[in-house]
Amino acid sequence: MTALSLAVLAAGIATTGGPAQGRAEKRDRTRDRDLSEIQSLLFCKAQQAGRVGTDPTPIEACPMTPRLADPFTSAPYRIELVPPDSIRLCAGYETQPDMPGQGRDESGCTVQRIVVGQPG
Repeated sequence: MTALSLAVLAAGIATTGGPAQGRAEKRDRTRDRDLSEIQSLLFCKAQQAGRVGTDPTPIEACPMTPRLADPFTSAPYRIELVPPDSIRLCAGYETQPDMPGQGRDESGCTVQRIVVGQPG
């Protein structure tokens, strides 16, 4: 009976990833929120300036102050311009994306097009 219980427990952990997997997923959700907040700031600034940029410094019209570095590793998030009108935001994720092709890629980056001059 004990052996069967241990086998069921081991199978459950193997299937769900166990507590360590859950903690990694939670940290990755924090990274997702951080990148989303950076994206919101950059969208706001693009609407104000009339062009897409990568400077995450808040301005009076866009006062949000997103976290610019991973709170778990202290590594700065990467912000790159993808000419002519997109930004690429990258973080050091611990897990692979659930559905590649939607959202972030395997390297931990998302590309978001910003249309200037249209309400968001």
